Amino acid sequence: MFKIYLLVLFIISIINGCSSVDYSRDRTGSAPPVIEQSRPQEAAGSAEVYQPKVITTAAVSQGTVLSRTSAKLPPSRSAVLDLLKQSKAAIDQGNYNEAESLLKRALRIEPDNAWLWHNMAVLQFYREDYRQAVQQALKSNNLAKNNQKLKLNNYKVIKQSYIELGEPEKASRYK
Repeated sequence: MFKIYLLVLFIISIINGCSSVDYSRDRTGSAPPVIEQSRPQEAAGSAEVYQPKVITTAAVSQGTVLSRTSAKLPPSRSAVLDLLKQSKAAIDQGNYNEAESLLKRALRIEPDNAWLWHNMAVLQFYREDYRQAVQQALKSNNLAKNNQKLKLNNYKVIKQSYIELGEPEKASRYK
């Protein structure tokens, strides 16, 4: 009887947790990472190819998702959040070397943070280092576990990188 009670309690907790989480916005109100899509364009004699117009960095606090019950950021998470904010500002100003340095510092604190690797992939895309962008987006996907939104954004970075590299057959493998 006790096992059934625990099972029911566990299922209710999962259902309640899934229904109370708003994945479209984080606690600061900033949106998750977005890659805007342009209208379909005809490739030379081939099927339609959807090309992203803009690849943007992940929402800053997405890299440090907190549970709804925690009231205060742990010091390491706070440091990562600050580094992400600074790196986003550096990217917005076109200072890619500074942004890379800041993201590397954040990765030393949280090396398994899939959002940090996504931001690094986007940065490499902006630097036109498309092969590195692909590798870092794949690493982000490996760490993303069940985060489908992050995986889709990584797939878009990978697809656009392969398009920029002139490898449409590889790009077609990604959504």
